Amino acid sequence: MKFVRSKKLTFFNNKGGVGKTTLAYNVAVKFAEQGYKVCLVDLDPQCNLTRLCLGDQVFQANLFDSNPQGKSLYDVIEGIITAKGDIDLEVLPTKLSHQSDNLFLLEGSQNLSNYDDLLAGYYSVAASGNEAGYRQTSAISRFIGQLGMNLQFDLFIIDTSPTLGSLNRIILLDTDYFVVPINPDAFSLQGIENLGLKLEEWKKNWKNTGQALAGNIPNNLVLKGEGLFVGYILNSYNVYSKKLVKDHNKWASLIPERVKQYLSMRHARNGLVNSSYEQPISQIQDYGLIPARCQELSKAIFELDSSEVSSNHVGTLENIDKAKQEFTQLFINLQSILNQY
Repeated sequence: MKFVRSKKLTFFNNKGGVGKTTLAYNVAVKFAEQGYKVCLVDLDPQCNLTRLCLGDQVFQANLFDSNPQGKSLYDVIEGIITAKGDIDLEVLPTKLSHQSDNLFLLEGSQNLSNYDDLLAGYYSVAASGNEAGYRQTSAISRFIGQLGMNLQFDLFIIDTSPTLGSLNRIILLDTDYFVVPINPDAFSLQGIENLGLKLEEWKKNWKNTGQALAGNIPNNLVLKGEGLFVGYILNSYNVYSKKLVKDHNKWASLIPERVKQYLSMRHARNGLVNSSYEQPISQIQDYGLIPARCQELSKAIFELDSSEVSSNHVGTLENIDKAKQEFTQLFINLQSILNQY
């Protein structure tokens, strides 16, 4: 292992369309390229990350498989949901066919929505100090923790749905770090406030209930509730001018102060309080139609060969080269943060 312990990094924004899945996948590939053993975790019931990793053909075949192999995250927690058992530690991540030999996926499932539906009740049971509730709410946390030890994963990169629902509550109460992708628009700006305040509410409630009443409950059953905000990623600057799209300049200029007020001051610590809002971890340009082509090929943007993209697409070579630069810098910045905190 390159880290002293397995770490969990969650990509989250309660606003959709900010590029969470694309960013999570590309960051995972970049870490894997640099020798880290990485497992992608698809905790969005829409399964966009799983589709990106496996390709549409394999993903669709798995949906209608009459003899599933028992390798999705739903299979991990089915015993919890049916009240017939606990987590299934026999489930293994899928090794992705990739030039890096150390990139894996814990596949998502549309059935995770069933777990989401039940989690509000599970959380209430845990918040009252009942051990059953702790087991139910910590199921995914315990599985990932055990998997990290057994298979020596450096990093779990978690993709989430764009909601403030019960599943995302336990994900964010369990994660080590979270990063927020942001588009420079009015909706994203409002979303920063909603996310920061809601996460603060979740942390305070859990500290005063589930954690306060844990008593002799084993530590691995109690979500730690200390997710650290490490920064934001700014998406969508213009491909050709290399500047933020003109209409977005106004909103981009307002982001740092909003991030400071609702995320950095509430969910960061030490040096990250300032660094997490003063500058984005990275700026990633709008790559137009290229991400859709990447999904067809199950490749990162910076892995594309120019022959794999339509010659009619203006700026293809420049975009691929730019992606290599942008995601390398994003990797360097995230690596530095994860090493320090």
